[in-house]
Amino acid sequence: MHKRNLLKKLILLVGDAVLIVAAFYLAPALRFGAFLDLITVFEPFDIAPILSYLFIFYIFDLYTLEERFGGGAFIVRFGTALVVANIFIIATFFLFRFPLYSVGIFFFYSALIFLFCLTWRIFFERLGLRTTRPLRLAVLGAGESGHAFYDMFRTMRDLEIVLYLDDDPKKWGSTVRGVPVLGGSEGLSDLVRDKKIDKVIVAISHEMPPEVYKRLIGVKFSGVNVYEMPTFWEMRTGKIPVHRVNDIWICHSAMSGVQRNMYAQRIKRIIDIALSMSTLFAALPLMILIGVAIRVDSPGSALFFQKRTGWQNRPFRLAKFRTMRVGVEMERGYAGRHDDPRITRIGKVLRLCRFDELPQLWNVLKGEMSFIGPRALMEEEVLEFEPEIPYFVLRHAIRPGITGWAQVNYHHGASKEDAFEKLQYDLYYLKNMSFLLDMHILLRTVRVVLFGKGAR
Repeated sequence: MHKRNLLKKLILLVGDAVLIVAAFYLAPALRFGAFLDLITVFEPFDIAPILSYLFIFYIFDLYTLEERFGGGAFIVRFGTALVVANIFIIATFFLFRFPLYSVGIFFFYSALIFLFCLTWRIFFERLGLRTTRPLRLAVLGAGESGHAFYDMFRTMRDLEIVLYLDDDPKKWGSTVRGVPVLGGSEGLSDLVRDKKIDKVIVAISHEMPPEVYKRLIGVKFSGVNVYEMPTFWEMRTGKIPVHRVNDIWICHSAMSGVQRNMYAQRIKRIIDIALSMSTLFAALPLMILIGVAIRVDSPGSALFFQKRTGWQNRPFRLAKFRTMRVGVEMERGYAGRHDDPRITRIGKVLRLCRFDELPQLWNVLKGEMSFIGPRALMEEEVLEFEPEIPYFVLRHAIRPGITGWAQVNYHHGASKEDAFEKLQYDLYYLKNMSFLLDMHILLRTVRVVLFGKGAR
């Protein structure tokens, strides 16, 4: 189902791209009353607005499949995205001195995109491509892990937990949150066929007898996918359930973030250097203005350095723009609070825009951090959480990042519970690190900055 949803989103995006090109072709016809030769009119720089529209549409979450496309809120957001995209395109054309479209053509171009892409979404929805029938699941294991599985996935509308099985006869005839336990694993094959099960989830943490494996293999080779609960959890939620894995699962899982491959060892670092240098150069005037504003707003240095734990548990000094009054940074009891009284007026603005993170580009350039990775924690946090949270030390196997998978998926927090949740995202990133995932995180980070959801 997850792959099917990705395919649907790709179809939606490709449809947008085709219709944006069609609008580009039809706009001059509406303006001048005659069709022009697309080959002679279309220039290489005209690709920029097409990609810009697709980028802004993604940032405004217009490729979600959960929201009704014809709803008023969606239409308003779609129109807002179109306005933002137009402003972005005009600014880009002025910046790079591309030949700018006439006002009339640009008006028709925008109107056609709004009409075409919105109609395409309504048509997409009417075809039934937005939603499909829920996947029917059978869960093997009605114990603690089975209950946790139900609690995690009961609200997902594209999943339906149909039945449980357990080899403990005492559980037969009982229910798991209302879902019946229909017997032991010996009936798995028949129930999968009779109940039209799509996937079998193994929610058993202890070692299983050989005959259970044989039954699962039989089901698997009948065409029904079988998943360990942590693997299915990872696929569906983008995080690894730390409390449901063990050393064997961690040992046997491929961890791309620590593999000796070209991307992890070379390309990612090259990208970090190139991005940090170019961003530092482009943002230098803004950083100077921020520094002056901080000094005017409150006495003290514009920069704030704090000892953090980095790659392979090595300490380093993390640089940030100062957002608090001098001398109160270490006062306890305020971490993670939105109404933190230590934060200055300029500091609130910087945190809202995430501009306080800009000096960390220097840490990236020095190799102490990466653009993308787990959040760099203070030494006190590491000492507090490592003994209490399993596998917490693994997050230090890669460089910490300015942004990351946990930062764009989970709100800022300083409690043990927050650290536990963020670790599940960090381990997912460590296991699945790739160029495409990093690009996805960068795009999500732009969305977080614009709408304030995720990291803070």
